[in-house]
Amino acid sequence: MAIIKSQNELFLILKTNPKHMMTDKWFVVTGSVKSDESEEEAVAREVEEETGLKILKIQPTDLSFKYEWPLGSSKMHHEKAFLVTAEEGPIKLNRWEHLDYQWLGKDEFLETIAWQGDKLELGKILARPTKAAEDI
Repeated sequence: MAIIKSQNELFLILKTNPKHMMTDKWFVVTGSVKSDESEEEAVAREVEEETGLKILKIQPTDLSFKYEWPLGSSKMHHEKAFLVTAEEGPIKLNRWEHLDYQWLGKDEFLETIAWQGDKLELGKILARPTKAAEDI
């Protein structure tokens, strides 16, 4: 899971395509780790595939989730959240997964996102200054 932050302190939110994602919500980049890549490599690949943005830094967070996907399938998945700093710009949407996007300030991002976890904890992570992290 990639929570994308611009150098201007805006956060990217993506509108899911209900035909593919089976839900109609605003969320972040998500995906899976392939057997031949690290978590950070998977984050970089998923961000590129879903947005086309240039990544500047990837930072792991303490947030992780277990969830059922597809809904009703009894298949459980685990996803770890990363804070990704990227160059703000136009998004090249993969229309199969997402229909629209917005760059939002932290408060509006928190109000809009369909976050099932603790939004207070998410807000604390979003408010942290970008620290030295792995350069891409």
